[in-house]
Amino acid sequence: MSDAVELATRFGRVLRAEGLPVGSGQIIDFCRAAAVLQHDDLYWAGLATLVGDRDEIAVYDRVFAAFFAGSESMHAPEPGPDQPPTVRTAQTAELTEPADEDADRQVALASAIELLRKKSFADCTEEELRALFAVGARLPVATRRSRRYHAARRGAPDFRRTLRASFRTAAEPVDRAWRTRQRRPRRMILLLDVSGSMAAYSRALLFFAHAGVRTRRGFEAFCFATRLTRVTRALAEGSPDEALARASDEVVDWDGGTRIGECLKRFLDEYGHGGLARGACVIICSDGLEIGDPELLGHQMLRLTRLAHRVVWLNPMKEDPAYEPLARGMRAALPHINVFEGGHNLASLVAGLSRELDQGRHPSNRTPRSDRERTGVP
Repeated sequence: MSDAVELATRFGRVLRAEGLPVGSGQIIDFCRAAAVLQHDDLYWAGLATLVGDRDEIAVYDRVFAAFFAGSESMHAPEPGPDQPPTVRTAQTAELTEPADEDADRQVALASAIELLRKKSFADCTEEELRALFAVGARLPVATRRSRRYHAARRGAPDFRRTLRASFRTAAEPVDRAWRTRQRRPRRMILLLDVSGSMAAYSRALLFFAHAGVRTRRGFEAFCFATRLTRVTRALAEGSPDEALARASDEVVDWDGGTRIGECLKRFLDEYGHGGLARGACVIICSDGLEIGDPELLGHQMLRLTRLAHRVVWLNPMKEDPAYEPLARGMRAALPHINVFEGGHNLASLVAGLSRELDQGRHPSNRTPRSDRERTGVP
């Protein structure tokens, strides 16, 4: 076993000892990444493979800083190299400082990713955007129950397996078997507004779309301004820069006006009722500045709500605490939205999706009460 793999294995065990639910499969994924990545990328590889919830990032940062700084208070369970290698985060500052430096500074440096998560997409550089989405956004995945069953420790009685097992015990059902339905991920559809008013955010959200298309099955991406363009194939291959260049070539109305209602109608007519949107989670990223007919937008949103499992609207304008959804398009769409959140940075993007895209909740066609009260929508 190479030094990098051995170091990654020890680090995963330390995280497990600190209370994080790090399984053997996650440690194997981290070992595979550590075997091929440079030392500068270990932080991102561990964040992508060993952390499953945003509440675990603070513990991960603390353990990472102490482990790779060679702190005496945090040692690996097994003996290994005398001094682990230096590791860098997204910024140029080194995580590893001399042993006599302030430990708080090491933790702050290790939390660089957390600072980027809260930084607005409009203020991020190209390098910071790549750092955010290179490891995938690790967004929650909505699931659905399939018709197939599999063995489980609890659930409904599995009479067939119970009867078969009873043949070994003189027809006495000593060992009872249980079964439950399998859960499969739902299709996710991203409808991204690339009009002029969304110019500061559309490129960053395309990075997110590229990560989703490359890492998840059933992820579809569309761009719209005055017309609708499907960009799933353009984002499916190559580096982020190459994929974004192909998508930009296909979207002829980039930085144009916004006709959300007409584009949504085309999506439903050509793709939605054909099965693409049925039971899917639809994510619309737009500021809601509609120049078309708002009544058309409201009617199409009603059609979409009847087809989709969830309709999530991410509006970067919510970055401003004083923002109120008073635009005509936003007011027409609001009654048919399940989740209305920001999406101006990675933290709000994850928070907006994780609030409702979980497997234990059922669809509800009600807009958050606070938003309806502010806009007067009944």
